[in-house]
Amino acid sequence: MITWLPAFFPLGMTLANLFFWPRLRPSAAPAGRLSVLIPARDEGANIGACLAAAVATEADEIVVCDDVSTDDTAAQVLAWAKRDPRVRLLSGSGPPPGWLGKAAACERLRRDATGDWLLFVDADVRLAPDAFARLGSAGTVDLLSVVPRQEVVTFGERLVLPLLHLTYSSWLFLPAIRRSRAAAVIAANGQVMLARATALSAIQGFDRVRAAVVDDMALMREVRAAGGTVDFRDGDGVATCRMYRSTREVVDGFSKNLYPGIGAHPLALILVLFLYFTTFLLPWGALAWTPLAWIGVGANVTQRLLLAVRFRYPLGDALFHPLSILAFSGIALRSAWWTWMAAGRWRGRPINRSAGVV
Repeated sequence: MITWLPAFFPLGMTLANLFFWPRLRPSAAPAGRLSVLIPARDEGANIGACLAAAVATEADEIVVCDDVSTDDTAAQVLAWAKRDPRVRLLSGSGPPPGWLGKAAACERLRRDATGDWLLFVDADVRLAPDAFARLGSAGTVDLLSVVPRQEVVTFGERLVLPLLHLTYSSWLFLPAIRRSRAAAVIAANGQVMLARATALSAIQGFDRVRAAVVDDMALMREVRAAGGTVDFRDGDGVATCRMYRSTREVVDGFSKNLYPGIGAHPLALILVLFLYFTTFLLPWGALAWTPLAWIGVGANVTQRLLLAVRFRYPLGDALFHPLSILAFSGIALRSAWWTWMAAGRWRGRPINRSAGVV
C-alpha cells in the first residue's frame, strides 16, 4: 500500500499557494472615509492595545461596540475617546432574539459607521500603521478578508494555531477565490475584514448571517451571491493577532467554530477526518511496517517547515505534526458534540444558534 502518496497533494497545493498568494504590499489606502469597527465583549486584556494600534492608522473613525462586558472594556474605550476624538463607544444591550452576539454587534457598528470602507477587526488584533495602504493594494473588491500574522506562545497555541495556515493552504488554490463564483471555493478569516459599505447595505448587512457561528464565511458567501467581488489574502504585515492565551482557550475557541466551519454536517466531518488521517497521520503510523513511509513523513514535515518560514511559526514545532493532527481531530469531534447537544459556552454565554446567543 502506497501510504506516502496522499501527503503530496497538500504539499503541492501549499507550494502553489506560497508562490501565487503574495503578501499585501503598501500601496494607497482605499479612496473615501475609513472606519475601524471593533466588536468587544470582556476584552479588557486586549482593547487598550487594539485601540493603540488603530489610532496609529489612517482611520477617520474608530468605533467599539461593547457587548455587555463584565470587565473594564467600556471604561478603557471611554478613556481612549478622551485622548483621540476619532474613538467612540457604542453600548450594546446583548443580541436580539435569533441573533448571535458578534453578528449583532457588527450590525450595530455597521449601522452607526460613517465610513465608505468598514474595517471589522477583533479586539485581539493589532493593526499595522500602514494597514489601510496594504489593504488597498488588493485592488477593487467589495469584501476582503485577510489572515493576520498569528502570534503563538503557549504549547497549546503552538500545537494547534499553525493548522490554520495548513488548512487554508492544503486543499484550495487560494488565488481562485477572487475569480470563482462557486459557493465551495471560499475561505475567510473574521479577525480582519474590509467591506465596502454599499456592498454590505445591498445584502442588509449582517441580517442574513445573524445566526451563523462562522459569520465570516457566511458573509463572504452572501456578498458573492449578490454579485460582489470577494477576496482572501495573506495579511502578514497588515496586522498581528494573538487569538488565544491558553490551551483551554484554544480548545474552546476551535470547538466553537470548527464543525460549523465545515458546514455542520456529519458527512463533512467524516470527510475532513478521513483526509487528515490519510494525508497527515497515515505516513507516520506506516513507519512501523514500511520504510517507504518516510517519503510521506518527509512531505508532511517539508510542508510544515515551508509554512513555518512563511508565516513565522517556530520551526521545531513541525516535529509535533502528528500530535497537532490528533489534537485537531479531537477538537473537531468536540465541536460536533457542542453543536449537536448545544453544550458549549463562550464568553459566559451558551453557544445556541436557535436561541441567538453566543
